[in-house]
Amino acid sequence: MDKPAQRQAYVSLVVNIALTLVKSFFGFAAHSEALIADAAHSASDVAGSIAVLIGVQVARRPADNDHPYGHGKAEVIAASLVAILLILAGLEVVYTSVRTFFLPLSAPSSVALYVALAAALVKEVLYRVQMKLGQRDHSPALIAGAKDHRADVWSSLFAALGIAVALLGEWLHHPLLELADPIAGLFVALVVVRMGYQLAAESYKLLLDEVLDERATEGMISSARTVDGVLRVDDLRVRKSGPYGIAEVRISVDPTITVLQGHAIGHRVKDRLLEKHEELRDVLIHINPYNERPPH
Repeated sequence: MDKPAQRQAYVSLVVNIALTLVKSFFGFAAHSEALIADAAHSASDVAGSIAVLIGVQVARRPADNDHPYGHGKAEVIAASLVAILLILAGLEVVYTSVRTFFLPLSAPSSVALYVALAAALVKEVLYRVQMKLGQRDHSPALIAGAKDHRADVWSSLFAALGIAVALLGEWLHHPLLELADPIAGLFVALVVVRMGYQLAAESYKLLLDEVLDERATEGMISSARTVDGVLRVDDLRVRKSGPYGIAEVRISVDPTITVLQGHAIGHRVKDRLLEKHEELRDVLIHINPYNERPPH
């Protein structure tokens, strides 16, 4: 794990802890169900940030005898944990918000509005920085954490909107408008659950070794074709393993050359792919004798 990514993971953890404490304190002090719901979301982020931090560190470990393909899937597991925590936190907030409808209502204090808006601004900055790092490093865990920050932005904005409407209802002496605060809490919960579901679906695909689509591998096929001795690229598949990919390539060569010559061509293909495509960690080559019909 490089220093910028590691620093970002620690910054996210510290910020999430601080936001959880601030939102919880002012949520209860200001009697705002929306801000309390947002605090529950931030609390799940603390555990999620820890999972991301551990996952990214483990994923960067070199391959060993027990893990010849590396530890990249540790990031996918970390992303899965973030998704599960989001879903659980969202469901808890749904329960809390619905229960509030059956309790005596009162508008929250205006300080809750300021806290929610400030939290949204902080999380938007974190989202932009972490998403940039995640895309640079092809890191599912960092990207999952960044998307979680963006979910926080929307949840805080929903909370702010609900608080503002509830305050307006108190000012206009309109009791129904005061329902906006718990309604906002319910919307926050739905945003959290939806984001958790999306992250879980993405992690599920990676855990099942989903391969990159043809459009994503076109450049790799072109690179393999340019190697001297390659008569045809019969197949090229790349399965994701966290931040990197592992390619399996089948090439056809002249059937009259020696095994040693065919082996050398395969090595050149591997070296070319690893040199041209930084997202690849390893390349497995299978040599076929060339004929008019590609092998199945």
